[in-house]
Amino acid sequence: MHVVSFPDALARLDTEALAALLRARPDVLVEPVPRNLTELAHRLDGVESLSAALTAANRDMVVVAQAVALHGTATVAAVADLIGSSGALVDTAVDELCGRGLAWRDGDRVALPERLVEHLASAVTVFRPVAAIARQALADDLRAAVRALGGAVDGLRKPELTARLAELAADPAAVARAVAGLSPRAREWFEMVRLGPYRTASWSRNVHDEALLRAGLLVPVYGYGELPREVAVSAWAIGRVALTGPPSLPAATPAPREAATAAVEELLRGMTALLDEAGAAGIAALKKGGVGARERARLAKALAATADDVGLWIDLAAAAGLLAPVDARYAPTAGYDPWREAPPGERWAALGRAWWGLEFAPTCRALDDGTDVPPPLPLASGAGMLRRALLTAAAGGRSATAAGEAVDWYCPLHGHDELARGDAVEAALTEAAALGVLAGDALSELGDQLVTGGDDLGRRCAALLPRARGLLVLQSDLTAVVSGQPSAAAARVLAAAAVAESRGAAATWRFTPASVRAALDAGWTADALRAELTAVSGRELPQPLDYLLADVARRHGSVRVRGVRACVVGGEPEIAEILHTRSLARLRLARLAPTVLASPLDLDDVLAALRAAGFAPLAEDAGGTVIVEERPERRAGTASRGTRPRADPAELARRLLAAPVAAPVPESTTHAVLAELTPQLDPAELALLADAVDHGREVSILYRDKQGNRTRREIRPSQLYGRWIDAWCHLRGGRRDFTVANIEGVSPAG
Repeated sequence: MHVVSFPDALARLDTEALAALLRARPDVLVEPVPRNLTELAHRLDGVESLSAALTAANRDMVVVAQAVALHGTATVAAVADLIGSSGALVDTAVDELCGRGLAWRDGDRVALPERLVEHLASAVTVFRPVAAIARQALADDLRAAVRALGGAVDGLRKPELTARLAELAADPAAVARAVAGLSPRAREWFEMVRLGPYRTASWSRNVHDEALLRAGLLVPVYGYGELPREVAVSAWAIGRVALTGPPSLPAATPAPREAATAAVEELLRGMTALLDEAGAAGIAALKKGGVGARERARLAKALAATADDVGLWIDLAAAAGLLAPVDARYAPTAGYDPWREAPPGERWAALGRAWWGLEFAPTCRALDDGTDVPPPLPLASGAGMLRRALLTAAAGGRSATAAGEAVDWYCPLHGHDELARGDAVEAALTEAAALGVLAGDALSELGDQLVTGGDDLGRRCAALLPRARGLLVLQSDLTAVVSGQPSAAAARVLAAAAVAESRGAAATWRFTPASVRAALDAGWTADALRAELTAVSGRELPQPLDYLLADVARRHGSVRVRGVRACVVGGEPEIAEILHTRSLARLRLARLAPTVLASPLDLDDVLAALRAAGFAPLAEDAGGTVIVEERPERRAGTASRGTRPRADPAELARRLLAAPVAAPVPESTTHAVLAELTPQLDPAELALLADAVDHGREVSILYRDKQGNRTRREIRPSQLYGRWIDAWCHLRGGRRDFTVANIEGVSPAG
């Protein structure tokens, strides 16, 4: 029976319903947006889009979708009969599938997108239907099969026998009775035929085949037993748990709002401290990439945190585009400075979105063989879909712990065994608490906003996290106590002129002669330090600190090291003191004049030795110009990840409904060339790739290399030449050439 096409079904929706569908499938809102409903149907039927939509489908939706795919376009009543559930529950699941563009109705019939049918029905499409088998089977064999399944055969000719066998084979109750009558070994063989390595149209008959033939589950064809497709579908339905509707989750015990706020403050403090550390010295990377356990332990000690906290922060910083590899280290990106100065709500929103979108659990990075993948390297995992399903189920004041226990209903396609699923759920709850998404067992206000989603998450969180500047107090014991989050200016001057003694909610920094001298070596002046410290603390400097700055500045540069490998030039008394200092004997100093000493060692070695001996020399080049010892902040030099603009769902819905269903769209030259080189891509994937090449936009591709290995790459194309695309590859951190014919899938960049 003919069913209306997907584009025509979309055309029957009103603006509000179509906008809701677009919001449920946000990947189709990414530019270039569909220009008509035919293009929209192609985008919704894309492999990546369908895969993303299915990860958010609950158990009832998956069972109903598979039943429709196995049955073909079916009515709600037929699906209910097949799976043994009430029509009301099937109706609800169908409505949810339709609302997400995974199905559509045509009267009382339900249809699915073509690719979804191919995927869900793959378990039975290898088998032929009874009608096809009957054309090659003997009437007596059909009669025997009908009789074995409990049907009457008196007076039936071959056409009637075929119809009757098809009816009985499609009846789960009849097939269930036949399977129940098999011996354990024959039942095991039946499952192997249906699902296992023998799942082919026909095979050599054996003793177990004879049992299946006698039960009417196989039909003889040219001496072989063949399993009808209808039997395979009915066998799928046997033992299938009926639809249940969503589990009843208890209400969560409310927790104080302060708990989530404190977690957010600690997260932002720790993240800022980590990235400041990365900017000053970089974070050491392993040869294979990632930050190893030893470096994470060092950072944990320096930042007064745990190694697990540091691992989580590294993953979040990388996912939010704030940290990237440069040389053999990780350093902040250009996006870090604006993020650091943004209001707390926007800063948290960037981290929350990054965590929500991660496909793995940062606190659960162990592989099956027990090895750990160091952060921030990605790894294949279904923990991300479990996290999103769990927190979505907990929205509305329900218990997050209870949602974790029932997560198999909310996320049936997660792919984890029981142990791995438990680890992923525990990781989701732990990380949610660390991000302030959970307060006790309930979603916090921030968690509710994160689950709601939307591009304006930062604005909505601004009121929940008002800006609170850190307080810096300079004390007379030459320490500075910083409570809360210091400003970028405060962090910069403290890192230049003081030494961190403790980290945490209240950090302590100490000013020493060596730390102040280091700031002067880096180009600061005593007056600049006074002005900056006064500005960031909001009060005059304590007298001891003022005296320290003055004393170090007075002595700084009174002795200068000139780079003639090397000459020490200074006042006669100081030159004499240096010459007679025992600890400097290794410099092999020679007095050239009352105010000049020479050393055969390099300039840097002489400077280091003099400073270790308590002097405060300045470096000069061969011409006598002072050398300012620059200590630039590290910044990653890799290309930043761009984000494609997204269309407004309501506006796009109005445009699509106003346009012809399949309006002709002119193709660009790039589009035409790519179409010839990539016949394997569907129209939606082709449009995304052509747009990425024409406009230099980010795109995600499934790429097969020369060895046949497939990897997911996020790239930014710059040009198409010949059979190749020149692009920046984020996975490799550099420019790469991609053979167009080896691109097997295209989707919007994450």
